[in-house]
Amino acid sequence: MRSSRHTKPVGLTLVELLVVFGIVTLLMVLLFPAVQSARASARATSCRNNLKQMGLGLANYHSARGHFPPGSDLLAGTEFAWSAHLLPYLEYSSISEQIDFGLPWNAVGENAIAADMNLPIYSCPNALALFNGKQDYGGIIGTSLLSLNLGFGPFDAFGTGTLIITHPDQPQPVKSSSILDGLSNTLCVGESVDRLDDEAARWACGKNCFAQNEKWINVEQSDSLHSHHLQGAHGLFADGHVKLLTEDIQTEVLGALCTRNAGDRSSESIN
Repeated sequence: MRSSRHTKPVGLTLVELLVVFGIVTLLMVLLFPAVQSARASARATSCRNNLKQMGLGLANYHSARGHFPPGSDLLAGTEFAWSAHLLPYLEYSSISEQIDFGLPWNAVGENAIAADMNLPIYSCPNALALFNGKQDYGGIIGTSLLSLNLGFGPFDAFGTGTLIITHPDQPQPVKSSSILDGLSNTLCVGESVDRLDDEAARWACGKNCFAQNEKWINVEQSDSLHSHHLQGAHGLFADGHVKLLTEDIQTEVLGALCTRNAGDRSSESIN
């Protein structure tokens, strides 16, 4: 004999579905900023690690050669960048062996082929643009923010950095002993992300070096310290430590960081 009782339908009513959907949406809204923050933090950590590896490479280069690499081999006529000279010290020996450093950095043949390679260590994970041979970091040659003559000599605005452009006024690369302001107070490499697709944004070309001419960090489309990280850009110091330089840094301190021998130590307050 059949039961006369009605069986309750299995499933969710429309109201219950709407409640569940609302809860899920609320959780997503609450979690999204946390997820985005975690991703940004991971990208910033990866960027710092890139710079730390460059710092180790620079230290090993200096130990082997007795000086830092030139920021640009302009005087030799080849215009290779510091970042090209570092290749054997960053586990890119095979690429370095492919290059003829006696020819211009982009000479037709093996040099041009190598220069078009994209190397992860020279790419900031927060960068947006992508093109062959891209470099998101630049060697710092000095600054025009201080009262220095606009020249390339060892006490001039564009020759007081650590990774200098070789020039008749300063033909030899920098030794650590000439960093009179202290290794921990002197920048040698900084982020300069997503520069225009030209020679100044290529890891093989010495034009990726720059002087800090902007009074602030993160000025859009500038050949100065610039990143897509929140609140600042990373810089590598001559002693190998990496620091996020915040956008509110004082102009005088920023200029002091970019010189090796200007007789100032105002950068000590941020280390």
